Amino acid sequence: MEKDLHKLIEMNDRKRFDFPAPGVNAFYDPTHNQIGRQYDEVGNLRNWWNNETRANFIKLKECIIEQYGSVEVPYTDGMHINGKATQSENIADNGGMRAAYRAMKEALRKNIGKEKRLRGLEQFSQEQLFFINYAYIWCGKTRPEAAVDLLLNDGHSPDRYRVNVVIANQPEFFDAFNCPPGSAMMMNKTCRVW
Repeated sequence: MEKDLHKLIEMNDRKRFDFPAPGVNAFYDPTHNQIGRQYDEVGNLRNWWNNETRANFIKLKECIIEQYGSVEVPYTDGMHINGKATQSENIADNGGMRAAYRAMKEALRKNIGKEKRLRGLEQFSQEQLFFINYAYIWCGKTRPEAAVDLLLNDGHSPDRYRVNVVIANQPEFFDAFNCPPGSAMMMNKTCRVW
């Protein structure tokens, strides 16, 4: 698999593969810091949420806080992600992924039969490549001492969990890879805000 993934860099036009990277980030800002509640449909600064909407959002936000807060980060002496401190970024990552996936599916629908397979990665569907590329953009290695510093000082979850938890919240991932119930990536509880 690693050898196949390396072919992405060597043989393919990255523009054909990069939908998730700009896609998730393009859809990231509208969900970031609950900014959508601050502006009405024409862009005027106005809090338009009613009490029921606000209460529902708080409930969904708590799911994200608890979900990420339950993640113990390896090599940190038992430290967990601070779900409260990273909530806005986590909500944005999850919402951006969902919106980018829907946009990718719509683009595929409009171009049915026209999509090209990536040389060397023909065994993967467009949906699988979407998720593989999302994981690829966050691929990295963090030293244990840096992991502790990032947990204490960064408003983002560690890169590994910006992938794994976000994907665990996407049923489309499990469909794309035909994951059976109880697969390693599945979490006991999933969250969806947007």
